[in-house]
Amino acid sequence: MLSLILYEAKVALLLAVFYICYRVLLSRETLHRLNRIVLVGSVLVSFVLPFCVLTYHRTVEVAAGAATPELLPGLSELTQEATGAAAEMPAAAGSQGNWWLIALVLLYVAGIVFCLIRMVVEMILVSRIIRSGEKHPQEDGTTLVVIDRDLASFSWMKWIVLSRQDCGNNHIVNHERAHIDLGHARELLIINILSALQWFNPVMRILKDDLRAVYEYEADDAVLRKGADIKEYQYSLIRKAVSASGYSITNSFNHSILKNRITMMSKQKSVKWRGLRALYVIPLIAAGLVCNAQAVTDYRVSDNSQTTYSIEHVAIILQVTQEGKEPAFFVNGERVSFGEIGRKVTEAHREMQFNYVDIVGSPEVKVGVIQDVKKELRKVGSLRIQYKCKPSVEVQRKLSPTEPGEGLTGFINHSKEGDVHVRLNSLDKLLYVGPGGQKDINVIRQEELFAQAKKDIEKNNGISFFFISDNGASYGAYSAAVQSLHDAFVSVRNDLAMRQYGKPFADLKEDQQDELYAKVSVRIFESE
Repeated sequence: MLSLILYEAKVALLLAVFYICYRVLLSRETLHRLNRIVLVGSVLVSFVLPFCVLTYHRTVEVAAGAATPELLPGLSELTQEATGAAAEMPAAAGSQGNWWLIALVLLYVAGIVFCLIRMVVEMILVSRIIRSGEKHPQEDGTTLVVIDRDLASFSWMKWIVLSRQDCGNNHIVNHERAHIDLGHARELLIINILSALQWFNPVMRILKDDLRAVYEYEADDAVLRKGADIKEYQYSLIRKAVSASGYSITNSFNHSILKNRITMMSKQKSVKWRGLRALYVIPLIAAGLVCNAQAVTDYRVSDNSQTTYSIEHVAIILQVTQEGKEPAFFVNGERVSFGEIGRKVTEAHREMQFNYVDIVGSPEVKVGVIQDVKKELRKVGSLRIQYKCKPSVEVQRKLSPTEPGEGLTGFINHSKEGDVHVRLNSLDKLLYVGPGGQKDINVIRQEELFAQAKKDIEKNNGISFFFISDNGASYGAYSAAVQSLHDAFVSVRNDLAMRQYGKPFADLKEDQQDELYAKVSVRIFESE
């Protein structure tokens, strides 16, 4: 729903920009055909341009040992078990926070329905008038419809409708025939349908009025080109100025812009080179494409292989920093309160259709804060979380060996033989319980975690890792530990690829990669 509203807002903005430029540069010129093309083209481009998304490429080198599709976001489906960094969240489309959005969409749809119904009613009324009249087919394919009552003459599709007293007025007939020959009715029908989608936009209504005026100027010019006397023709306009057709879908001989029509007929014709002003649409379209562009990241393996993965960068950036004693939150660069996280991520998700949320946390932020953020994200819908953090030197210095503390007792007692349990406590200390259970307990440094995990993966096929963290642990140590465990699985798989096929995993065929995935599957379970 938010995507629909944002799309219509983009269309409204484009219409306003195109129309303002038209009014400034072309509206006073007598280049009626060009003005008509520019106005109609502006409407069509405004509706189409938001769908045109250009992509630009950025290249990022990935180490050969880590250049597997599962490490490149978007190339494969990451599961919660496989990465420990993805979380499925229930849909919350009907949450109370979205009532205003639902109401806005319902109001918008109601406006569209009303406008379309009104247009259909007008078409039915015009059809009834045509059916009730006396028809006189013409050689050029048009049909004169004579009505036995006083009404303003108008044309619609192939019919020219006029009162019996106007039957012999060649000026009126030629004017309406010009509307038909120039195809104004079909064009106006399309514009009316599109204007229903922008019923709330005053610029669209003003633009449509200007377009109808251009239709009249163009038809007037066609009549005068056939040799009609300008003074006599203008007098005909004045005589018929007392009535109106009242139907927005028709082209009426007697329109409300009489003064402008007479002025335009008497005005000196614009020189053709002034039509070059219409080129303003080119930079406007280019600017629209640039504003709607998206990034594509090319991941290149840093070894001699030429493997390149190209993916769309589709991540909502949720940044968590520490400001004094309190955390600060930013969604795509916009500062938000903790209570606004769910709403802001929801808006970004619906606007950009991004399925990943990158939690970019400062190293000193506590894991408890990150866990609270994840609880908020679960209210959004089906998203996947990726952890991102660059541990600072200070955080790395905290990761020194220590003896198991009292707070680790419950964790040790729940260890099961055959699995590996890794515990990060509130002091950023790592406790590693190997496949041997309580007989295989080690306190290790952060930089030792990768080697220890890789060793156990190589010895035990199908091994699972359970990673547990205290809420008081730092996010820097937390994300580094998760990455080390994941890298251990990837490294084992690449080593196996070299032994079995003599190539890095990234260079293997799809069936060969699937075979190694089955042999070495990433199994990291994250406990909260």
